[in-house]
Amino acid sequence: MIKLLSLLREVLEGTNKAPQGVIDFGNGKILVGDNHHDPVELSQDIIDKVVSAGKSNGYYGEGIGIEHNKGVMSSEVYKALVDAKAKYKGSWDKKIEIPKEEKYAYLATLFSNPSENKRVPTLMKKVKKGDTIFSLLSRTFDDYTEPGLGLSAKDLEKFLKEVSQQGVDFLALSKQPVTTKSLQDFVDKGENLMWGNKDGIITLPNGKEVHYSSYSTNAGKMAKKETDIRDNWLINKAGAGVYFIGSGHLKSIEKMKGGKPVIDGSKIDTGSTAKTE
Repeated sequence: MIKLLSLLREVLEGTNKAPQGVIDFGNGKILVGDNHHDPVELSQDIIDKVVSAGKSNGYYGEGIGIEHNKGVMSSEVYKALVDAKAKYKGSWDKKIEIPKEEKYAYLATLFSNPSENKRVPTLMKKVKKGDTIFSLLSRTFDDYTEPGLGLSAKDLEKFLKEVSQQGVDFLALSKQPVTTKSLQDFVDKGENLMWGNKDGIITLPNGKEVHYSSYSTNAGKMAKKETDIRDNWLINKAGAGVYFIGSGHLKSIEKMKGGKPVIDGSKIDTGSTAKTE
């Protein structure tokens, strides 16, 4: 009853509002969830906490950087950070030390947010005469995953074998000549089996539907391996500051050792209301 009254008071007062979720570690480290499309909604009390942490310790984007995240860039909290002259420190992904034997898992970024990251147009600019999808991908690692990992064609082969499953052989598909259509189809298949549609629903080759958060596909298991590395770093190694992060991660971080409760999170995994291009 007490908890219910507290929640009702928060709703009426407009406090603790963060539909895409926020985790406050209480030591100047705050994780702010976003879905990469919609503006980040936060109540003023949370915006004030975020700005205070950002002014003291800076703020970080995710992946290839906050400048590519329409949701964050169009939000009130981002404007407040800029107006407060908080320092932007680039992508927090670039600070992670990845175990050598797990580096190949980072190839999962090939299928992560491909539209937002302009994955296919970027890779098509690197195509050479006679390229297959495999030869293109084995030559352009730094264009679709964390630069400087020292990955090889063997790592790519291992990755493609492990994300394949009945009905979808990514290694075989990668032997196709590169065209915009073949590459787009390849990436679309990977994104669907790893993350599903905008509502997180994965349609399997047999027609069955599952939610991406079950990590029940081979591609999903690979994504889990990669995201666990990142989530553990945010919990245990990240210093004070503001970290913008895909909101789905917050649910996992909440359950992990050392994690903290998600504030609100009522719209996590509910899809985007933004129009897609």
